Amino acid sequence: MSDKAREEILALMEARENKPIHVQHVSRLALELFDGLIPLHGFGPRERLLLEAAALLHDIGHSEGLTPTGHHKESARLIREHGWQNLDRCDVEIVAQVSRYHRKSMPDLSHDEFRAVPDFDKRIIQCLASLLRVADSLDRAHEQRVTGVRVEIRPNQLVLHLSANGPIEREVRAVDKKADLAIAIFQRDLLLMVDNRPVAPTPWP
Repeated sequence: MSDKAREEILALMEARENKPIHVQHVSRLALELFDGLIPLHGFGPRERLLLEAAALLHDIGHSEGLTPTGHHKESARLIREHGWQNLDRCDVEIVAQVSRYHRKSMPDLSHDEFRAVPDFDKRIIQCLASLLRVADSLDRAHEQRVTGVRVEIRPNQLVLHLSANGPIEREVRAVDKKADLAIAIFQRDLLLMVDNRPVAPTPWP
């Protein structure tokens, strides 16, 4: 079933996504984060597939052009309205909401869709969205400058050891802005390192 679901996810991505290289790269980074954080979140193959789906589909709302609600909400709408054959209704809703929360506001009980899902699914959405927000930030320039990420879990920190093939100032600034949910979910500060040296955001030019 997971293979069929992945084929269906990829087909929707290919039909709607204008920048497939970006979302495929974000998906790979998100899964590296997921795998490195298993000791903390405890999720398994189902949630990993849902994160992969959300990462591949989080930008399909751009295909609708400029919208008053933003492409993240359009992505969620398109995911919900797709005629899925291999994801059930609960899984589709999780993918839609993780995609919706890849930018802007975090999941909040004031949002009708988030309030409506079961509590366990709320936890899944919060966790997976936190990983997608960081992974998307790590390709902020859409140039795949961060080629990989390895997670080190410390008592009070999550250390992301980044492999890079070029300057990553934009990515570091983006992570600083969008790591809010990950910090809240995992109850640890976030530290980025390249070549065993900490990297911190510089002011926007």
